[in-house]
Amino acid sequence: MSNLVVKFGGSVLTSEGALHRAVAEIYRYVRDAHKIIAVVSAFKGDTDQLMRLAVSYTQASTSSATPHLLATGEMKAATLLAMACERSGIVAKFRSAYEIGLTAEGDHFNANPTGVNADVLKGDLEKFDLVVVPGYVAENASGEPVLLGRGGSDLTAVYIAKALDVPVKLYKDIDAVYDADPAQVGDSAKPYEALAWDEALKIAHPVVQNKAMRYAKDNGMTVEVAALTKGYETVLGGKTSVRKAAPLKRKLRIAVMGAGGVGAKFLERAQEWDDLIEIDRVLVRDVSKRRDHPLAAKFTSDARSFAKGDVDVFVDIGTGVSPSAELLEAFLKAGVSVTSANKQAVAASGDKLRAASKASGAMLTYSASVGGGAPIIEALKRAVKTHKIKSFCGVLNGTSNFVIDQVEAGKTFDAAMDEARRLGFAEPDSTADLDGTDVGAKLKLLREIAYPGLTPKHLEVGAITEDSLIIPDGKGLRYVARCWRTEDGIDASMKLEVLDADHYLVGAKGEQNRLILELDNDETWYVTGKGAGAWPTSEALLADVLQIAREANLK
Repeated sequence: MSNLVVKFGGSVLTSEGALHRAVAEIYRYVRDAHKIIAVVSAFKGDTDQLMRLAVSYTQASTSSATPHLLATGEMKAATLLAMACERSGIVAKFRSAYEIGLTAEGDHFNANPTGVNADVLKGDLEKFDLVVVPGYVAENASGEPVLLGRGGSDLTAVYIAKALDVPVKLYKDIDAVYDADPAQVGDSAKPYEALAWDEALKIAHPVVQNKAMRYAKDNGMTVEVAALTKGYETVLGGKTSVRKAAPLKRKLRIAVMGAGGVGAKFLERAQEWDDLIEIDRVLVRDVSKRRDHPLAAKFTSDARSFAKGDVDVFVDIGTGVSPSAELLEAFLKAGVSVTSANKQAVAASGDKLRAASKASGAMLTYSASVGGGAPIIEALKRAVKTHKIKSFCGVLNGTSNFVIDQVEAGKTFDAAMDEARRLGFAEPDSTADLDGTDVGAKLKLLREIAYPGLTPKHLEVGAITEDSLIIPDGKGLRYVARCWRTEDGIDASMKLEVLDADHYLVGAKGEQNRLILELDNDETWYVTGKGAGAWPTSEALLADVLQIAREANLK
């Protein structure tokens, strides 16, 4: 795991609706094994609005109360971003400027930071994937809020990054620092790949706060400036060079199967990226039931002619093996990259899909099919690049957690299942969640990554029944999938297990999924996240689509 400070300014957080775009960027890093500190500015225009409000009451520029009021803009945006990340399954912690001990001295409206309690942040990063803090605001020696000057969230991010000795990236509404304003001169503006500090101080303001740049220069830092979803940035503090203009990219055209709970949420999320993603068509069972949907004109029930090579990505949010398996293979053969949340289809047709992907060069991704928003597949793929897997075990079905916890709390088995269905953690027909079918497909996908070409010599399978949910005092019960190396191959099991109450897997509550990886060098990796629900699953699907967009280099 590596740590990174990212900052989202008001030019990026234009409104509450833009929070989801920041969530997607954070999730991109979290699933790539980064721990993130996100520094957040107020929503666009909020600080000016709050200042106007203050002026209507008093001489705002001299009132000691004004910084208290202006600080609420950052607090609002930062707390909402933390909540949005939690909703998408990211394990997050919010911290105020007071809680992290961020101090500053000088003018109440243009102070300079003097200290931060790095130990608090380091401790949080050991427990959480994301720590969200408000930018722009600190406290002086008297405990009063002070502001770090216009654009001060840049300074907050740079100062924290220096204290933790980690990289920092500032997200802006432009994809690079240019030699001129692209809005005024158009395509003749040249984007910099890197800028030495002396030159950056002359031309990078107001894209980046001058105080932040001076602090970074004085402390021998580099600072990256980037736009969301891009695979490139301008490095401030490097050797000056102009980046070759990236090819103009058209929108990524996608075809989607499924518009139910997860499908509807994914379509909603994809529409938030309408500057990058174009939804070409959507396959549903019954077109007549979707007449009021904003994409109704693009809905079709004709599966036979759905798989065509005129799109860039096929997003599979179907259930069951067919028609998902056939469509995934057909799209891959047509050179179309795919991402799937359907573990049954991918598990049943994995060999065919991998062969089709290899033959056409199209990408095969299925992060959402195991763990939902928990980056389990990504962790396993990273591990096998440099290690052999001794064993892995995990809680891979959030429905089972939820039901076990509900029964332990006193509900009947039937009432617990009804509540799981009501909350969307279980399908109307929950047989696959209870008899091992769901976990079995996920276990197969994971062992094919961990132990390619090997099949378990023994596979023990247990089911979840009302009579089986007996939890001894002081213990915990979870449905655990395991796979481990033996002297002559691998073995596996998936069944209810009685574990110590403080066991890592028992800590998987509700829809949460968890995985433990044991490597051949005696390292142990832990992965956690929400494994069920529309928000986490659609986040994982969107992450795959955006990754394909970054790598496709479409012209």
